[in-house]
Amino acid sequence: MAISVAVAYCGCAAVQAERQAQEKKQQQFVQRVDIAHVWVTPGTPGPGKPYVLLGKLKYTVPFTPDAIDSHEEADKLKAIAYAKWPDQLDAIINEKENVSDDASTVTVTGDAIQYVSSTNREALHNMNNGIVVSPTGD
Repeated sequence: MAISVAVAYCGCAAVQAERQAQEKKQQQFVQRVDIAHVWVTPGTPGPGKPYVLLGKLKYTVPFTPDAIDSHEEADKLKAIAYAKWPDQLDAIINEKENVSDDASTVTVTGDAIQYVSSTNREALHNMNNGIVVSPTGD
């Protein structure tokens, strides 16, 4: 009897570990989808694309070649904005970089926004679950 209890316990632990691994995988997918759909631009959205300003973004780093790399800047702005507005962030507009007068630091700024007609994030989050994501519901 002790052996069957031990086997059952091990089986439950394995199922629990698998469930936790799947949940972690789903959370990573959700974060990737949320961040991937965010775009960064030095401009503003085109006319007819209403949005709400979520807030201002700003970071300063020591000057290096990576500090002025546009992909690095976009990734860092996305990370900062996503940490503040994970369920609302659609884009970062007015992105600008400024190198200090003594060329020792770089300051990057931008505005985090959410479009008035924002994507249904719940539908995006469930793409792996066989749910069809369609703006028309088809």
